[in-house]
Amino acid sequence: DEIHYINDSERGVVWEEVIIMLPEHIGMVFLSATTPNHLEFSDWIGRTKKKKIHVISTTKRPVPLQHFLYAGKELFKLYDASHGYLPGAYSAAKTKLFPPSDKPKAGAARGGGSSTGGGSSSGGSRSMGRTSGGDQSEWTKLITSLKDKALLPVVVFAFSKKLCEESANKLSKLDLSTPSERSEIHLFLEASIQRLQGTDRELPQVLTMKEMLKRGIGVHHGGLLPIIKEMVEILFGRGLVKVLFS
Repeated sequence: DEIHYINDSERGVVWEEVIIMLPEHIGMVFLSATTPNHLEFSDWIGRTKKKKIHVISTTKRPVPLQHFLYAGKELFKLYDASHGYLPGAYSAAKTKLFPPSDKPKAGAARGGGSSTGGGSSSGGSRSMGRTSGGDQSEWTKLITSLKDKALLPVVVFAFSKKLCEESANKLSKLDLSTPSERSEIHLFLEASIQRLQGTDRELPQVLTMKEMLKRGIGVHHGGLLPIIKEMVEILFGRGLVKVLFS
């Protein structure tokens, strides 16, 4: 799965060596949604393994592609499959974040002194940095906004296991479960955890995920216990995990 990692500057060579050295009797299926040169790659596989390769692809998207930008507590649609890129949306979002001054200071016109336009711009950059870095209040505002617009559940993709958990912890004060959902989650978790040995039920990872899942928030990555990943997947499939960091 994710065969496009063969293009990775660090890990790609490992993928190549594994493919080349696999015994002839082993069949291979390569999956990816983002391989740009799949025909060239398939040709290389065929020549390397001396086998006939079948390429199966589709342009159909089960979920229509839409791009939104979250700015100033609002969502701005930048792109959708029907209309393409929407002119003016980015400018509107930028204006929302940085409203134009009614009367610019004289210093700003000259290039900005320590307390003029230059300083204002610097402050804006710090604000954007906090948002993109995942400030706790910004995460809460974003998820609350998605909830108000009936856009949950949502999957948040992070680039590392650590970032998944740090991001989820920023929602420690947010409870997205109704009383009935919380009860259903509790009963499911208790029944599932009975499969663990006595002391394993008190592992920090188990206790942390139990508390998080009851609030409708989950984490899913390769560093979790298999039973934890299974519980998260089942609850997400039931619509009981409203925010999943993966």
